[in-house]
Amino acid sequence: MGQALEPLFTADDAGRVTSWSEAAARLFGRPSDAALGQQVVEAVRGADGALRVVLRSDAEGGGWEVFPGHAAGIGAADGAGGDGDVEGPLVRALFSVSQLGLLVVDRDLRLIRVSAAAGSMHGSASKDLLGRRLDEVYRLADPVGDLASARSVLETGTSVFSRLVTVLSAGGYRQHYSVSAFRLRRADGEVIGLAMTVLDVTRRERDAERTATVSRVRERVGRSLQVMETCQDLADALSPGFADLVVVSLIDQVAGGDYPPLRPVDTEQLLLRRAALRTTGPPDPELAVGGLEAVRGESSYVRALRESRPVLLRSGRDGRLSDTPERENSLRAAGAHSMIVASLTVRGRVLGLVRMFRCGRSERYILPDLQTVESAVAHATLCLDNARRAAHDRALASTVHRRLLPRPPGVRLGIDTAYVALSPTADSGTWFDVVPLSGARCGLVVGEVSGMGMPSVATMGHVRTALRALAGLELQPDELLARLSDTLTQLAHEWTGVADSGDLALTAGCVYALYDPIARTCSVACAGQPAPRLIHSDGRIERIDAPVGPRLGAPDSAPFAMATSSVGDGATLILASDELDPALSPEVVGRLLAVYSTARELADGMFTRLAADPRNKGTALLARTRPLPTDRTSVWDLPSEDRAASDARRITRRWLTERPGPPSADALDSAELLVSELVTNAVRYGTPPIMLRLILDRSLTIEVTDSGATTPNLRHARVTDEGGRGLFIVSRLTEKWGTRQSSTGKTIWAEQSWPVE
Repeated sequence: MGQALEPLFTADDAGRVTSWSEAAARLFGRPSDAALGQQVVEAVRGADGALRVVLRSDAEGGGWEVFPGHAAGIGAADGAGGDGDVEGPLVRALFSVSQLGLLVVDRDLRLIRVSAAAGSMHGSASKDLLGRRLDEVYRLADPVGDLASARSVLETGTSVFSRLVTVLSAGGYRQHYSVSAFRLRRADGEVIGLAMTVLDVTRRERDAERTATVSRVRERVGRSLQVMETCQDLADALSPGFADLVVVSLIDQVAGGDYPPLRPVDTEQLLLRRAALRTTGPPDPELAVGGLEAVRGESSYVRALRESRPVLLRSGRDGRLSDTPERENSLRAAGAHSMIVASLTVRGRVLGLVRMFRCGRSERYILPDLQTVESAVAHATLCLDNARRAAHDRALASTVHRRLLPRPPGVRLGIDTAYVALSPTADSGTWFDVVPLSGARCGLVVGEVSGMGMPSVATMGHVRTALRALAGLELQPDELLARLSDTLTQLAHEWTGVADSGDLALTAGCVYALYDPIARTCSVACAGQPAPRLIHSDGRIERIDAPVGPRLGAPDSAPFAMATSSVGDGATLILASDELDPALSPEVVGRLLAVYSTARELADGMFTRLAADPRNKGTALLARTRPLPTDRTSVWDLPSEDRAASDARRITRRWLTERPGPPSADALDSAELLVSELVTNAVRYGTPPIMLRLILDRSLTIEVTDSGATTPNLRHARVTDEGGRGLFIVSRLTEKWGTRQSSTGKTIWAEQSWPVE
């Protein structure tokens, strides 16, 4: 028995050197860094002396140990043919014992030797493959590239290691091999061909493809909070690559925005609406997006929904892909041979189903694919549920937003209004308003609240409600914005520390314009928004010179300023948010005004012109002034005497009866009584001069003006009181009444409905 020695070197099943001793370095004249990883034949080429090759059966993955031929008293290996012949037994071991496929090809890339393992991989006897070229033996997925790589090794001598080569099997399935190739030369240097090692890595590559599929789904799905876009992202991530056809369907009530049903679901009544489709083949009209299909009658759908796990079906020997003959025929026409159905279920609620098909020459789905689907669908379902929740929140905010906005403005006495909304988000806090005021005046408002979502919409509701209430107090624009800013500041203090109020937006931008068609003036104040543009009837465009104050509710306590401008008949006012204002250049506005006459036409033209550019966003309110009809308003000076009331009654009756459409007797009597009470109040408690003005529009407005500053108060007189009932009578006969102050006095006004017989 000889003494056990350390091997000179070891090699793996691929024939590559894995360890190299100092004795091997001395014997073969190669240092370890030049030998490690090289093919054995190359590493020992040109060496003299016998070697003994021992198969390592105990080593993980196999391999060989190589000893000097005289070790343990044994000369050359059996049948080696001589003390210096190591290649004979080594080659025989590699071609007969190794599980690694070995191919030897000549310079024309024709097979001249095939190992037993390589023949087994091909499914043929080794001798049946000899004499045929590589691309004749194997159906290469990339024959041009693979053959070019082999020829490059022949020409340059640069070996290729672990090149991934894909081969189509006789059944049409893809097989993946790791191929290494190195050039063979005779002792005189003549190139005689290539030696190639072939290792089947199909399982490894398929596992890598499954991992890549899950990674692709996690990368692509969830980037959007749109439900349909998320469904399409899921379909695009699965096909091509993992499936040839993907259909994502949502339960109909979920697609419509309602809450998904809880498990277990009643599959007899359930309807699915197709939300996304992706196919590598021609589209199938039967699977169009948006179509409805019933769950009942499809056992695979029912199983997936009830068990909440993927279901695998294969046609042919295993059965059918569909229980519906029409759908089965459609799938057969598409070449589908295997299918996986998975439910989109999250937190106990069912959102829908996703179906994946493989068609034609693609490999059939197998059981390991189910785990891939389960991981991918789990991520996609969470993202889809987030998108559904966001869509529900957007729909809720949009509904609240629409409810809080006024009805579309229209034509009023002396002014025609319309609005433009470009690319508004459903949950934004932008708003406009046209506030009717006494004396045929109106307040024009455009504003926006910082932030988005329900907090922004809630703040917008606060601001709009408060603004309307303050406008009803007949405040000037600068004073109105100051009080409105105080209101938002107070709201901010009240919300401080309240749960879920961290994102509540409590600052706002606003521009408020007060238009008086009788005085033909417009008074403007701005809070964080640009001042309105004024386009005169002759085409001149100017911006009302109103300073821009701080945003409403902002810490800045700078006062608001007001500017007043004269506005003639036929002029146009444009109040725009700061997002849209830059797009309304004088050139754009001038061209539009040259074509359109009414505010509605101008708004439509502006929308058509600006909506083509997605950068244009925001809201604008348009107001076109119109001549005040001379038969709709009139003013009279009254004496500061007791007879003023009787004169006012007589003037009122005569003027009203001369208007088109005779009024009812009750309306005429009420008007006389209102005029009498207001004029009497002015004579007794006011200061001359006294003026009566009547404005007839949809209602009758009676205004009595005097130069006194004292504001009358409504009293509830006792039975024994002789006076104090005048304003009480006014409040009972009118829809609304009030007082407004001016620099020259005060005006008491009352509005009365005006039915016509």
